[in-house]
Amino acid sequence: MDIYDTRVPHSKVADGSQLAEIFHPLRLNRDISARYSIAHAWVEPGKKTLPHRLIQSSEAYYILSGKGMMHIGDETEEVYDGQLVYIPPGKTQWIENTGSEDLLFLAICDPLWREEDEIIGRKSVSEPDRNDPFMQAAIREAELGRDEGGIPIGSVLVKNGEIIGRGHNRRVQDVDPVVHAEIDCIRNAGRIGSFKDCILYSTLMPCYLCAGAVVQFNIPQVIVGESRTFPGAREFMEAHGVKVLDLDLLECVQMMEAFIRKCPELWNEDIGVL
Repeated sequence: MDIYDTRVPHSKVADGSQLAEIFHPLRLNRDISARYSIAHAWVEPGKKTLPHRLIQSSEAYYILSGKGMMHIGDETEEVYDGQLVYIPPGKTQWIENTGSEDLLFLAICDPLWREEDEIIGRKSVSEPDRNDPFMQAAIREAELGRDEGGIPIGSVLVKNGEIIGRGHNRRVQDVDPVVHAEIDCIRNAGRIGSFKDCILYSTLMPCYLCAGAVVQFNIPQVIVGESRTFPGAREFMEAHGVKVLDLDLLECVQMMEAFIRKCPELWNEDIGVL
């Protein structure tokens, strides 16, 4: 039985609310299989949070006490204790306290809350660059693999602002089950000594095989094109100190979805679900 002490102090966060994370799998120093996080928050009477949105995660507010007005996109509705409010990914939202007591609520985030996923107002805490030339190079690798009759996943390794390795999934082409895009990329980079100042780009969230290579070689950051079609091993990498940024690129999603529709058995073989 796992029981945790959730009596953590509240502090003012970027959106203006007073908040304490009471459950976040990456903060508990345990091997916990959970995608969501939970925070306890409040807004003082007459106050409101700043407009903000989560790029990938959805959120649910469960109102514990007080009353207020919930704003999601162009919609506004009164909220009070016992209500649950669902906030889709990408929707700008804020909540204001219209009562005479603190407005208390739980904020449940799925996938779990990450700083780089949140945009406050018009400024992102760490808004991803969707025109990153290195990601575009990885996409070209994925397209090359697709044109060769393989699985369209591409990767590049960057050091000091230069690409030092390129690769794409070659399981079909080489008849080799372990030549995933990231493995091919790291192999092509060769022996470079330390990987500690490198960034690995991949069009798809790395699987456990490739995430293991990232952790083994101490690659500090991984930037991916998308994780909708395959969630991969993000939590594993982050638990080992790797910074992971998901750009959620529609171009990458559509490329993988088209391949999965065309070759479902090959895709299932690649991700090990046969």
